Amino acid sequence: MLKQLGPELSKEVAWIASDVSGPSGELGSIFADTPNIHKLLHYLPVYESALRERRSEPIRMLEIGVARGGSLQMWRRYLHPESTIVGIDIDATTQEFDNPLNRVHVRLGSQTDIAFLQQVIDEFGPFDVILDDGSHMNSHIITTFRYLFPRGLASGGVYIAEDLCANYWTPYRDSWISFADFTKWLIDAMHAHYQTSLKSEPDFRAGESHRANEIRVPLATTLIEKVEFYDSIAVIHRAHGRREVPISFYQ
Repeated sequence: MLKQLGPELSKEVAWIASDVSGPSGELGSIFADTPNIHKLLHYLPVYESALRERRSEPIRMLEIGVARGGSLQMWRRYLHPESTIVGIDIDATTQEFDNPLNRVHVRLGSQTDIAFLQQVIDEFGPFDVILDDGSHMNSHIITTFRYLFPRGLASGGVYIAEDLCANYWTPYRDSWISFADFTKWLIDAMHAHYQTSLKSEPDFRAGESHRANEIRVPLATTLIEKVEFYDSIAVIHRAHGRREVPISFYQ
């Protein structure tokens, strides 16, 4: 990796952690006042950026990983009161956080169990927001995304995978592919129409006599609207319907 950065960017410098300040903003206030929750503070503005426009109406949210239940309560307080919040976990003790009267539901099962995931989709989905805060195992994150993004995420929905710092830690590297690696493939998939037999700009130019009107591409090309990557957290946006490839117009 360092060689690919080049001599200047790969030069070693000191990295000093800044002082930790308390969380800010509305979600930060809720976070600070919610017990039994464990999140990196710099995730909060990422959440707000991804969810801010979704708070005015009920949505369906799936969180993978329930743990001590605090995160479910944070979302319950932050999102529209009629939103449906679903958590999944393999730990049977998390069942105590199931609260249908408050539109909070917990289902027991593995994030890599495809049949279980489909049951959750059938019961509550499709979801407007999916947040993976589960096992953090490389293969698990990828397997779950591959199944849920095309099947369980609603049109225009957002998929968030967090704690990707664990991708670099030996206990979680059960695969040679990290989710960071996989995300790079998603970015390539977004540009698959430029990797076909069409190799020049006129092939995409409006008004050009031999402009291509139809190209065979992976399904991912038509579904992924954009990919955002922050420190340890990725946000993948699903297009509204099928993404239309913009064609350049020239005078």
